[in-house]
Amino acid sequence: MKNLQQELLQNLRKYAIELEDKINLIEESIAEYTQEIEEANQDPELYLSNPLNAFRLIRHMHQDWVSWQVYMEKPVAPEAVENLEGLLPQLPPKKVYKKAAKDVHDLIQFYDYKPSDLVAKNERNSSLHLSPLDCYSLGLERFEEKDYLGAAKWLSVAADNYTLSEYSDLYGLVGAPRWQVYRDQARVLLKLNRPSFIEAYKTASDLCPFNVHLMDEIGLWELTSLRDPMDPIQDPLPNPTLLENHCRQHVLPDPNLVCEINNWASDFLKLAPLRYELLVEPFTVLYLNSVYESELRHVEKAYEQCPLSDQFQLAKGVTGCSISHGYSPTMRRIKDRVLEMSDTTKTWHRSFVVEYDSLKPLDIAHVFRNATKLPELNLLERMNVVATAIIFVSGFQRQSFGYKLIISRLKFQLRDVPEGGAITMPNHKVFVQPKRGNVLVTVEGMQLETNFCPNVMGSGLGGLWE
Repeated sequence: MKNLQQELLQNLRKYAIELEDKINLIEESIAEYTQEIEEANQDPELYLSNPLNAFRLIRHMHQDWVSWQVYMEKPVAPEAVENLEGLLPQLPPKKVYKKAAKDVHDLIQFYDYKPSDLVAKNERNSSLHLSPLDCYSLGLERFEEKDYLGAAKWLSVAADNYTLSEYSDLYGLVGAPRWQVYRDQARVLLKLNRPSFIEAYKTASDLCPFNVHLMDEIGLWELTSLRDPMDPIQDPLPNPTLLENHCRQHVLPDPNLVCEINNWASDFLKLAPLRYELLVEPFTVLYLNSVYESELRHVEKAYEQCPLSDQFQLAKGVTGCSISHGYSPTMRRIKDRVLEMSDTTKTWHRSFVVEYDSLKPLDIAHVFRNATKLPELNLLERMNVVATAIIFVSGFQRQSFGYKLIISRLKFQLRDVPEGGAITMPNHKVFVQPKRGNVLVTVEGMQLETNFCPNVMGSGLGGLWE
């Protein structure tokens, strides 16, 4: 899709270059003609008395303007127009567009992002930005789905900010004129019985006073307004789930959190102490900067080169790779270190690298327990899990949603995301924002519910062995 967009932009750039050449030629000709007229204006009688000047002026009028008509009617860059016609069938169909719009709406709802805040973000520097035209399109989608409360939010923000963007001059060309935005806002407010629809209709009428269809629509409303008004439909009170609250970072810091240095648990830690943050209930430890950059790149490369026979799919948007215990000394070294961090001697035989590419929250243990291709994980009982370890790898540049994980009985997550993607245990008030190289260890007699919040952008990588 990105390559198609680049090809479309390159084609439009070619069109713009030829159009610019045409404009330059016209401006040069205007300058030449203007110079002659200014010369004639100094002394018209003397100028026209010269037969050469008279001939040149008459020839201009007799021949040039006919040629200018032909030149003005000649299409600009017809090959660019033809190329565009050939590319149009490759554009995303309506069903893809509607799914993308629904994904955005669901993500906004989950994180409780305010449309007005998204529009206020810098268009070039923020990863959480929507233009007023984007908001208008999302409002129309929600209206079509009969979600009038959602449509009202998007259309109101679009109407209030339509002229604030530096690109607003394009909106009337590629989107909709401003009066139409106010008209559609009025329509959805009318559906909600909100009196503010009157002001929206008035603004639309002021912007386009001679639009017959708009006048008819307003006139029809005036006739129906004679009925008894219905009570306005207001937005419902917020009622977020426990998981949504955690993913929105509405979590109070635990006063029992301890920050120390582990230089005693093993010979390795005596030589190379690691900083950690400890929470007693549930027993959870966050080791900071505990996996080396070279090791993280090694795991990423192993996943990227996964043979087709070792690839699997756990659920929609959750795919992975099975890596044998003896794949490399690096994998064994990471395993040994994680064992020391979790203070367990329980070992495993394989590693599973899993890519999470979904805008939905993910209970990773649930996904593995219900895996059809991994029956050994199906048989895992909650009480059999000794420890869980998640290793974070942030900053790995990958232009896709979702993140990769390596997961098993001891699991570590290897890649975070710039926005969203936090790890949380809502029932135990544990919330961890991924950071590259950190390791999260939870030691319990039973497996705790661990959720990955939906990704907003970026990707991550992590791991688990069995």
